[in-house]
Amino acid sequence: MIEGRYFPPASSAVAPAVLSGTPEALRLQETGGQEPMMPVLQSVSDPVAGVPRKFTFADGGVFEAAPGADVDGFLGTHKSFFSRLTRFEANLKYIALAAMVTIGLLFVAYRHGIPLLASGAAVMTPAPIVAAIDFGTLETVDRTLFEPTELPEKRQEALRALFAELSFAAGKKGPPLQLLLRKGGKTIGANAIALPGGTIIVTDELVTLGATDDEIAGVMAHEIGHVRERHSLQQIYRVLGIGFMVALVGGDASQLVDDVVTQASAVQTLVYSREFETSADLYSVDLMSRVGRDPVSFVDLLDRIGKDDEATQETYWFSTHPGTKERRAAVEKKIRELAGG
Repeated sequence: MIEGRYFPPASSAVAPAVLSGTPEALRLQETGGQEPMMPVLQSVSDPVAGVPRKFTFADGGVFEAAPGADVDGFLGTHKSFFSRLTRFEANLKYIALAAMVTIGLLFVAYRHGIPLLASGAAVMTPAPIVAAIDFGTLETVDRTLFEPTELPEKRQEALRALFAELSFAAGKKGPPLQLLLRKGGKTIGANAIALPGGTIIVTDELVTLGATDDEIAGVMAHEIGHVRERHSLQQIYRVLGIGFMVALVGGDASQLVDDVVTQASAVQTLVYSREFETSADLYSVDLMSRVGRDPVSFVDLLDRIGKDDEATQETYWFSTHPGTKERRAAVEKKIRELAGG
């Protein structure tokens, strides 16, 4: 038996009532009424925590069970999924546990799921799309961030020869590599950038800071590592999200590519994670060793660039890049491994 309110069909009236019997043979008795009714059950609303259950009858009448009424017990559906879900929703301990589990799953998806998807999407991205990203991003940064190089022509030729040496040793696996020299100015300064399609930009300021060609070569090798390991493309996917990578790989990407390549902010997606920086460092060590150049030298250059910034020396919890001390230690360890020591 369930107490509640009865709403007669085609009427705004409401009366206290009691529902009894079985779902197949219901008895509805209004308080103070003369004879019990025998309504035919049409439907029962799903259980939702805090919301009264409603019985709808074939003639249009509605019975609303009182709050807390054991409707599932009356109907014999207390073991159903929705009944159990309602009891779960009403338990604060279960809600707190569910919230913690959900947050944990979201963290795992963000920390591991998206990077894994980005890695796979980077491999599957068609070459014309990658080339379009390179072309458009380069057009944007040349217009907004960079200026033409002011290095002497002889120095430019020496740098291109140095880059060609590294490119040959890196092999042809991946997009073709090309070096562009630009003046970074106050905005970019001493820096190097690798675009997804193999374009590597080195600024005049970085070249000027380099004490030796090996230091510059080490930075070039590092950027080649970003290209060969597809870090640039993966980082773009990580920043712009799952929807972007699905559309891009699936071929429905004309507007999305335009959105990326027409904004200077796209360069911000090339600020790599610690794992990508470490991977590119180790790639640089291997490539520099193959061409017979000093693989530690580029860390010396990084030390000079960040000599006035203590934050670049150590690796902190929220650091986007490993500190130069950690980078030097990892590079030296890799060199020992390559030497068999």
